[in-house]
Amino acid sequence: MKTLFTTLSILLMAFTTNAQNTIQLSDFESIDNTSWKGTLTYTDYQSGDLETIDVSMQFKIERDKIITNIQYPYEPNKNYKGSVKIKKNGTYFGNEKVESFTEDNGEKVLVTSYRGKDNGRKANMYMTHTLTDTTYTVSKEVVYMDTKERLVRNTYNYKKIK
Repeated sequence: MKTLFTTLSILLMAFTTNAQNTIQLSDFESIDNTSWKGTLTYTDYQSGDLETIDVSMQFKIERDKIITNIQYPYEPNKNYKGSVKIKKNGTYFGNEKVESFTEDNGEKVLVTSYRGKDNGRKANMYMTHTLTDTTYTVSKEVVYMDTKERLVRNTYNYKKIK
């Protein structure tokens, strides 16, 4: 009996340790039909300098998608409209793996990751989404595979206007 209990305890710890954080569409209901204004701060690839530009955004949830519409007032050719689905039982936010999701005192923090290239170099990208009732921040960190160098590539800072 003691062996059975020990075995079950070890299995439970193994499953708990490997448990992956998940998300669901209802975690994002508070952003449905909202509008936001703010700035994008990014590191320029050529100069390495930080640049900041104005940006506005709208969120909408339709069926099983979160639709994002982003406008850059001074660079309208860069405007973006896209959608994201929560996939694989909530372990993926679009094509990005959910690393963690926490909710504490009205602040939701979603951290996702994906592999890709940044400035022509293979890298792991980490996206941190921080949402409150009135603010939304998205920060992209890049970790290069060949050096493990880590840098913040860009950060969106928004304030809710509607």
